[in-house]
Amino acid sequence: MEMPESFRFETNIPLAELTSFRVGGPARFVLRPQSYEEIRQAIEYAASVEMPVTLLGKGTNILAADSGFDGLVIRFDTPLHEPVFDGTKVIACCGTSLTQLSRETVKRGLSGMERLCGIPGTVGGACAMNAGAYGGEIKQILKRIRVLRNGRDEWIDVKDEDLGYRRSAFTFPGTVALEAEFELAQDDGTATETMQSCMEKRRAKQPLELPSAGSTFKRPEGYFAGALIEQCGLKGYSVGGAQVSPKHAGFIVNTGGATENDITALIEHVRAVVKERTGVTLEPEVKRI
Repeated sequence: MEMPESFRFETNIPLAELTSFRVGGPARFVLRPQSYEEIRQAIEYAASVEMPVTLLGKGTNILAADSGFDGLVIRFDTPLHEPVFDGTKVIACCGTSLTQLSRETVKRGLSGMERLCGIPGTVGGACAMNAGAYGGEIKQILKRIRVLRNGRDEWIDVKDEDLGYRRSAFTFPGTVALEAEFELAQDDGTATETMQSCMEKRRAKQPLELPSAGSTFKRPEGYFAGALIEQCGLKGYSVGGAQVSPKHAGFIVNTGGATENDITALIEHVRAVVKERTGVTLEPEVKRI
């Protein structure tokens, strides 16, 4: 199984180097696309030779296998062009950092993205899971999205039912998000303060000093996952190098040398204990490769 020379790819790159959890064995091929057309061609080629393929942004919501990935990783983590602003609208490449885009919108006197600043992923990743924080979410501002579906590159209007809590119609493998158009509003004078406040809360409450994949579990209806886990006495509980963060029980962190098996075992232990003691079933938010 080989890759055409026309694709500029790397081989046997540890997924631990490409994901924020710092866990995972080697990916056989890693391609950083130079164009949207190259993404289409790479997916088409992989399908033609029955090669497994996955899409990766900044790897901030990913748990990669210790065994690695015996296929092609398309790493869409850098923008192919600068954001295009037109009044209160902005079109951004899905490889763009969500935090950088959020800062730029606020700098330009726009409001709507300020609560998303600090979410450590790409615009594409945010659209693929309807990312949100502190009362703001992608659904509130995403109006159109350029996607690759069934080999077709097209812009589509976003419908209300396309996005829900950590749910999106724009997820791989059925869809590759290429560009997103956001409709923002003129800043009423509070955007900078709101952005700074959200960033301060993030730094104060989240274990940003250790590798993690962000919030490990989705928020159960009527509850907060971190509060339930803490209530069950699991704050600080460890399996190998994986630990329920002593700072925020909603995060599992890699304290050093954690493996996929460590993290998986800890996730399942937390789910079992919370279910037994509270009756609530926690659903993991972390995606797997």
